[in-house]
Amino acid sequence: MKLLFSGGGTLGSVTPLLAIIDNIKKNHPEDEIFWVTTKDGVEKDFLAKYDVKKYSITSAKLRRYFSFQNLIDVFKFIKAFFEAYQVIKKTDPDIVISAGAYVSVPLAIVARLMSKKVLIHQQDIKVGLANRIMAFFANRITLSFWESRARFKKFKSKKLYLTGNPSRFTREQIDNLDRQDLLDKYDLKPNKAILLILGGSSGSSEVNNVIYDSVAKLVNKFQVVHVTGLNKDKKIEEVDYYQYDFLNKEMLHFMFLADIVVSRAGFATLAELSCLSKCSIMVPLKGHQEINAGYFYKEKAVELCDAEHLISTILRLSKDKGKRDSLIEHMDHIMPKNAVEKIVGQIYGLIN
Repeated sequence: MKLLFSGGGTLGSVTPLLAIIDNIKKNHPEDEIFWVTTKDGVEKDFLAKYDVKKYSITSAKLRRYFSFQNLIDVFKFIKAFFEAYQVIKKTDPDIVISAGAYVSVPLAIVARLMSKKVLIHQQDIKVGLANRIMAFFANRITLSFWESRARFKKFKSKKLYLTGNPSRFTREQIDNLDRQDLLDKYDLKPNKAILLILGGSSGSSEVNNVIYDSVAKLVNKFQVVHVTGLNKDKKIEEVDYYQYDFLNKEMLHFMFLADIVVSRAGFATLAELSCLSKCSIMVPLKGHQEINAGYFYKEKAVELCDAEHLISTILRLSKDKGKRDSLIEHMDHIMPKNAVEKIVGQIYGLIN
């Protein structure tokens, strides 16, 4: 079998698919896997460590408001269609799989016109424009939550399938982790709480600046692991403060160790935090992330705040064990389990 995955621009549409690829490589090692990226997205470096054959095509943003850039993107979109056709003709996949992203739209359309199977996964509760378009060409739409169904009401229910959201962290990986071994590996103290700060794949200046200004206060209470995002120049030297621009496979280790996680509210990250049942504070971006975080907050699975109140929220939560325990319990139950296995089952069901 040949499977073509697509996603990029940010890592939000990438990491869930990597979990699916890991499962396929383990259980279907004879199958060929391809990936189509944007030409200059952050996913290219991230995917370099994965053994899949990569292609890149032009990505044109689909705006729902007036902008002169729309005129340029019309030509980009036409170019992307020709590039998508060339990739699909060359790879001849049995199925195209996407979890959103504008780069995937021409691939899904061309694939269906060439009688290929198409599966899209809807992560966020709010459905983005890319998935709304691809839904018309998809044979199957898998959902993280049934709450997304309203946006797909035009389609027959048999086209929709509830799976939950894939996490690149497997139960086997988590069960094999040893806390003391990881503390030793990263030279962390066993008797001081760990605070993990995640600003998103491109880094949030808003969150970063609040943390920079409060490092001295935070290290009195925590060992702070701060993931700033790529291309951030500011470096701070402080005892019990550990700064990284990017984490790949180390992310599981630090999430596992963390007593409190501060994060944006991209759905891939929420799925990983749910998989690990972490006590979490969300500082969402406007749009999809606000809706994601609002849903988790309504279900009592996360704390929610803006950057201005982040430090006070962290310190308040650090003093309230009952609240932390409650967040952990609700986070553990908020999402359907075994999403990867369910989606892989749908993929091979469509192919066969």
